[in-house]
Amino acid sequence: MLAIILTAVLGASGLAAAGTQYLNTQGEGIGPVAVQNTSESFNSGSNVVVDDPAITGQGEGEGARTVKEFQRDEQFSSFALTWTGQKDVTAFVRAEQPDGSWSQWYDMEPLTNEDSGINGTELIWHGPTNKVQVSTLNIDLFEQDAAAADENGQDIPAAEQASEPAPEAPEIPVEPAPAADAPAEIPTEIPAEAPTADYSADTGLAPLPSNYGDIQPVADIDEGFNAVFIDGNADAGVGVGNVADTDGMPKVISRAGWGADESLRCSNPTIDNGVSAITIHHTAGSNNYTEAQAAAQVRGAYSYHAKTLGWCDIGYQSLVDKFGNIYEGRAGGMTKAVQGAHAGGFNQNTWAISMMGDYSSITPSDATINAVGELAGWRAKVAGFDPTGSDTHYSEGTSYSRYGYGQRVTLPNIFAHRDVGLTSCPGDAGYAQMDRIRQIAKTKYNSLQSGNSGTTTPATSTKQTSTSNAPTTTNQPASPAEPEQSSEEDVLATLLTGGSSGGADLLNGANSEQLLTGLGSIAAVLLAASLADGSLSGLIGNVGNNNGVPVLNDVKLNEIIPIVDTVINLTGDNKYSRGWNELNNTLGPVLGAATGGETTVQYASDQNSEVSFVPFENGIMVSSPEAGTHGLWGVIGDTWAQQGADLGPLGLPTSNEYQSGDQLRVDFQNGYITFDPATGKADIHLN
Repeated sequence: MLAIILTAVLGASGLAAAGTQYLNTQGEGIGPVAVQNTSESFNSGSNVVVDDPAITGQGEGEGARTVKEFQRDEQFSSFALTWTGQKDVTAFVRAEQPDGSWSQWYDMEPLTNEDSGINGTELIWHGPTNKVQVSTLNIDLFEQDAAAADENGQDIPAAEQASEPAPEAPEIPVEPAPAADAPAEIPTEIPAEAPTADYSADTGLAPLPSNYGDIQPVADIDEGFNAVFIDGNADAGVGVGNVADTDGMPKVISRAGWGADESLRCSNPTIDNGVSAITIHHTAGSNNYTEAQAAAQVRGAYSYHAKTLGWCDIGYQSLVDKFGNIYEGRAGGMTKAVQGAHAGGFNQNTWAISMMGDYSSITPSDATINAVGELAGWRAKVAGFDPTGSDTHYSEGTSYSRYGYGQRVTLPNIFAHRDVGLTSCPGDAGYAQMDRIRQIAKTKYNSLQSGNSGTTTPATSTKQTSTSNAPTTTNQPASPAEPEQSSEEDVLATLLTGGSSGGADLLNGANSEQLLTGLGSIAAVLLAASLADGSLSGLIGNVGNNNGVPVLNDVKLNEIIPIVDTVINLTGDNKYSRGWNELNNTLGPVLGAATGGETTVQYASDQNSEVSFVPFENGIMVSSPEAGTHGLWGVIGDTWAQQGADLGPLGLPTSNEYQSGDQLRVDFQNGYITFDPATGKADIHLN
């Protein structure tokens, strides 16, 4: 009988096994796109003299300045500097344009500056080029020895050299100084007999800055100081599919849509216990880019953050271009509390949105501001905080933070990077839009709160249970279900209220056909397992105080039948392995070993676009893009199964089991279940 039931349920309903998907936001896209990412020693660049009044970084006074110039055969579109250990680096870069002119100088603010590891500047998008020039402060570009020799041949430290009166410089034959737009290479070595002096543009050398003694000579720059050249391959474009993780979410270009090469990631994402604030950034660099180049910028930033800096992934959870397109950033899920690497000292429990461009003096476009505000409002609603409110945060330290370790700071719930970091990000013009962003976010938040969707997406209503252990999201039905969807729920409702016969008559005649062809769900598999003994008689009952919710008492979650014989790989990098390992690390081996593979049910509702599950020895892991991936086991798991599993009034779990006072609790899309170990009673609570 079991075989007959399973054949009918699986064949008629369309229940099917499917390969593991990372998240709904990892759907169809353009596939992995190769990114050009190369680096070379900063010392390998040519020293050239540039007479440009815009260069004020090296020293004081007027006149030409010496800069580093890098020319490469392969075209690149973004540039950065990296180093090891702490260095006080200030740098500016400009790129040669197709017509031979030069771009403006872009400020290269440091991203990190820690005592160890790889540190670096922001990755500056300057557009396609073969040549850049870099002006620096605290890295002297005059090719003099780090220490000159005194008359006895002993080394004299550079700082002491600067304190000595400079003798008059001998005449050195040189070529005329080149024009600013065509800098010429100067000799890499100055004759030993040439003492320091106030060189001028007439000699072909940049003048010594007044604070030369405080500036580290280039000869002391170790090989760990590098120039990085990146091109994100704009020809690859961007995927056309915009996907949403939950109802009410603005349209987002998935990682697959912008071409993330997932092989670059070197670790699983860290999931915090919630999101309590949103941080606004800008990426810096040129604002002159196409939509295809915007996707290339995201790919370039991903490669730079993950590969060059060793962060294992892009630092931001999301990015927004000047056209208002939103890009999924760090992997792990847009509704998850994925910890980023974007605001040193305040990465835990914060969620980043980075505006793509330099907004130091140029105001972000309306499309950008609106998209940032809507995304922030949706994310605040998922997390459960007011976009216009404030909260207390404690600094995690780092030398790049404005606040020392453990310092208590009150911040707006939507704050700027400069509010916590030693940076001007998101630029003065971007910072001036913070209140506008908060108001747009508040409007979106209020719309979602009232069951509407704002301007971009289907309606939703969400509710979070505030606990320190398990922040959750509960999505209420927002739009009328398709006829076949509501009929499936009606079938289950009929089963659970089947009258004095206990529901057994539903297995006969037309009722049997309706049941077996109407359910393409976890509930169908559970019923098939329960019907193995040929009877549903006596199953209808109640467990604890269930607020009138009927249950099937004898259904056990750990008896679910594996549909896919191949057991899922829990050592890989997928949503189930991450969830299973998280449970093992926090609660122990509560689920036991997997007994089958991932099965995706084709039943869909207005709450869940897709539902999948993996069976385990002691329970089940359930997943949907809207509810996330969570485990169920024990009394609470059985109670969920008995109220109809995914077709029951509770919906899918939005948290793992956690302690709530003296009880254990699991949150669901439409309520929660509590279990009191002292009494052995489980209660169903509907919203």
